[in-house]
Amino acid sequence: MDSHQNGTRQRLPALIPELVVVPSRVQLFMFSAATWNRHRIHYDKDAALADGLPDVVVQRALLGDFLARMLTDWLAESGEIARLSWRVSGSAVPGVALHCTGEIVGFETVGDSRLVRCELHVRNEAGDGIAAGDAVARLY
Repeated sequence: MDSHQNGTRQRLPALIPELVVVPSRVQLFMFSAATWNRHRIHYDKDAALADGLPDVVVQRALLGDFLARMLTDWLAESGEIARLSWRVSGSAVPGVALHCTGEIVGFETVGDSRLVRCELHVRNEAGDGIAAGDAVARLY
């Protein structure tokens, strides 16, 4: 797919710079505390094991935060996130790198707004899918 943006021809999909994060146990505990998430699978390994999980697991909202961070790092001062949604399909555990990636899949103009549509993914070190979603960014 091609798109004409600012008088230049851009080939789609175009990659958004990857964000790699390694969540820690302390980060999961603190995120649970800050968001009042009392579900023990995020900070108590015995509770996570009892639920059949391999370890404490990264919160859905924290995965979304990682995707938002990737987008805002990429946009910097040239835009803002207008919409972000994601679905979790696998468990992420502390100490394992998560690779947040995205692709620009389309452009559109709505009124005075220039919008960029993106597809997003979170994968672990082994390449297993953890989450997938989409976003729309408004360019300034």
